[in-house]
Amino acid sequence: MNILLINPSLTREQVGHYNNTIEKTRGIYPSLGLLYIAAVLEQEGHHLEVIDIDIESNPQNKIKCSLWRLKPEILCIHVMTWTFHQANKIAKLAKNTLPSICVIAGGAAITSTPEPIMEYSVFDYGVIGEGEKTIVELIQALSSKSDISKIPGIIYRENRQIFLSGQRPLIETLDSIPNPARHLVKLNHYFDMLSSERACATMITSRGCPYSCIYCDRRNRMGNKWRSFSNRRIIDEMQELKDRYDIKEIMFFDDEFITDRRRTIEFCNLILEKNLKIIWECRSRVDAVDRELLKIMKMAGCYRIRLGFESGDDAILRILKKGITVSQSLECARMVKESGMEIFGYFMFGCPEETEKTIQKTIELIFHIEPDFAVCSKTILIPGSELFEWAVSQKLISADYWERFLTGEITNTAPSLSSKELPEQRINQIIKEINKKFYLRPKFMMRKLTKIKSISQLIKQAHMASSLLSH
Repeated sequence: MNILLINPSLTREQVGHYNNTIEKTRGIYPSLGLLYIAAVLEQEGHHLEVIDIDIESNPQNKIKCSLWRLKPEILCIHVMTWTFHQANKIAKLAKNTLPSICVIAGGAAITSTPEPIMEYSVFDYGVIGEGEKTIVELIQALSSKSDISKIPGIIYRENRQIFLSGQRPLIETLDSIPNPARHLVKLNHYFDMLSSERACATMITSRGCPYSCIYCDRRNRMGNKWRSFSNRRIIDEMQELKDRYDIKEIMFFDDEFITDRRRTIEFCNLILEKNLKIIWECRSRVDAVDRELLKIMKMAGCYRIRLGFESGDDAILRILKKGITVSQSLECARMVKESGMEIFGYFMFGCPEETEKTIQKTIELIFHIEPDFAVCSKTILIPGSELFEWAVSQKLISADYWERFLTGEITNTAPSLSSKELPEQRINQIIKEINKKFYLRPKFMMRKLTKIKSISQLIKQAHMASSLLSH
């Protein structure tokens, strides 16, 4: 079959608490989820094209040309909550151009809110959760015109009614999935504003999250069970990126890279054994690191760790079910700095039971840790998160909020908690003040200027700083 895969643009939308200016300047990354789907379909012998709207100067023309030239029987489209309206417009364009085309949607939105997505879209089928096995079975059934009702992990229409099939079990052996089909996109068009090397790429080495943070919806998409690719497979993918695409830096996008300490040590030893000269960064919890682990990570090329500190108040951290303490955050930051690695810190404001006093504690934590980069954000009520359900139970947000967003009645993609004591406007003001105080320090600016490698990097970072300070 001829299949067209499309990734709508995040940089053309307001995404959560980020406006599209910040999205454009902080970086553009390929949709690894869509490229994994492309890889399994290519393995099945289908003829594919991938369009990533984020890196197209004239995306509508590109889509029209691909539809006329490829004449795909299937359109697979990646749908996030923020990009739903854009994705639906693309699906309508495809159906107007090729009336017989079948549109299959996948991604976080279809997993979190499957029925409303199908009700307010022209999508024919939705793939819920991990899609690699589901998409293969669904397209095989469509091709042979066989019964799809017993394929787990899909939502579909029949006689104007919407049906959900059974839940698809998680993929236990991730090594069975081929590497993302990066050759189908222009890899050199992607970038990260903070990367040390221009030739950088993204990777995922594991799926699932065993933790219970109430503001996150990731457990609903990839499950509670943490699963990992084998270290040999991870190293092979890194080697492919280096040899085939001349990649010099990798950003690991795992929700939690160091869930298994033994795996991480083995991974680092393999890098050293193979003398694989690639620098990298990862995301971790503050309670997952120790000096020995940080030492070998640094030796193996890790130069930055992204850490979710979130709050400087232990009571707030307990409410968030973060499972860490402020003292652990301080000790983690101390160890990472001693190791010589950079800290990229995430901090949240406006959590349940937040007060001016607890906010002040978080501000003090930021300037005590003094991370290399700090992202301060208000607490967003994401669809599918425990926090959203709590806010509904407290009558702080309507249960159908995200459904009304899908219909176009609501346009705010960043609903957050607000109270008389701490209204949303005050949270926004606090974040703006922190950003100015943090990023306009002479000490900070001089430290960053000494690390700038090119004029283009200087321009990008200045643009990003401007976006943050005006946000």
